[in-house]
Amino acid sequence: MFDSHCHLHDARLVADAGEVWARAEAVGVTEALLAGVDPAGWLDEARLCLAYTGLHASYGIHPQIVALLDDKRLDQMLLALEGALGEQAPLGVRAVALGEIGLDGVDERRGSLDLQERAFRAQLQLARRLKLPLSLHILQAHGRAISVLCDEGVSESGGVVHSYSGSHELLRDYLGLGLSVSFAGPVGNPAAKKARKAAEVVPRERLLVETDAPDQTPGPHRPQRNEPAFLVANIAALAQIRGESPAEVAAYTHANARRLFCPMES
Repeated sequence: MFDSHCHLHDARLVADAGEVWARAEAVGVTEALLAGVDPAGWLDEARLCLAYTGLHASYGIHPQIVALLDDKRLDQMLLALEGALGEQAPLGVRAVALGEIGLDGVDERRGSLDLQERAFRAQLQLARRLKLPLSLHILQAHGRAISVLCDEGVSESGGVVHSYSGSHELLRDYLGLGLSVSFAGPVGNPAAKKARKAAEVVPRERLLVETDAPDQTPGPHRPQRNEPAFLVANIAALAQIRGESPAEVAAYTHANARRLFCPMES
């Protein structure tokens, strides 16, 4: 199984990341993408990738981080990102994707959307130039995000909308851009009708699965802190929704993630 989006480098997990990853491996999670959010986190990702087999790094500037910046600090961070994705890769660990990037339109961050969009466009341009796949965070801003993606274009290497929260109707726009779609813990909630309907109709070759650990703990494991081992519950939920076996979903989502993030090894 491949956890296509998690944060082992988060302060809530990094201190015992070895034990957390061992529990994931014990249930069959063999690979995970560590989604980057800021420069300090990129360095922690690199350390983990060097320490544990199966971990892959993604470097990016999260829209929630952008919401805390001014223009000058954003420019500095964008320069640091370009370096991290090039010859200045933290500890020599190359990123397999650019992200987590996008737009976050929740109420407390809505006022920063113009700055978020500037950061989003700059990182999309960088991904296209470097031919890196995208890891996208899009929350309560799907219309604006799709408009930016159509305007800027998507890297030829594609990408994934992580923890998809849009409608099944919007899938046509994301899929038309060449993007894949990933689902996290909420898809197992029977009340999450929008996410479950979308999960039902995503073409299997575009479907990924994730934990977003340490956030979005799936129902069977609440109130525990989320971790990659709980990917099993999310795969079981997707299998039930799609009328497929968990083994089948695990196999093709793993293959899809490998094809997206590790194409030279697949």
